[in-house]
Amino acid sequence: MTNETNDTNFIALLTLGDMRLLNIKVPEHLADDPDDAVLGLPRNAALILAERVLNAWEVPPGDIGAFLTNITDETLSNVLVIYQLLQVLFPRNEPSKYVHTNNKNYDGRTTWQAIQDGESLKVRKYLEHKSLGGGW
Repeated sequence: MTNETNDTNFIALLTLGDMRLLNIKVPEHLADDPDDAVLGLPRNAALILAERVLNAWEVPPGDIGAFLTNITDETLSNVLVIYQLLQVLFPRNEPSKYVHTNNKNYDGRTTWQAIQDGESLKVRKYLEHKSLGGGW
């Protein structure tokens, strides 16, 4: 937990304010922290979590390894936030269904294809818009 997001070993995820807006439980020890405080993870922990996310999305193991090998901090952050946003938007559905369904918002590609093509920020922004009141 820090307000500094330029540390190369720190992967910024969401602000506490975003978490509160999305009804994501803020850890008790951070409950009184300001909305602009950033929740994040050390890069190594974020990589482990991202691998679990990609497995939950039923991404083929070979694709997971290739994707994570040279992943940027921004893409790593986006993948973890996308996962959380999908949990908010579709709490009862299998996350892999959305990730592997063609989507007109990504030019007919699947969400996973858009992420692989370097558009994780576009996917994140789209899901943030939908989850923060933009509707479908």
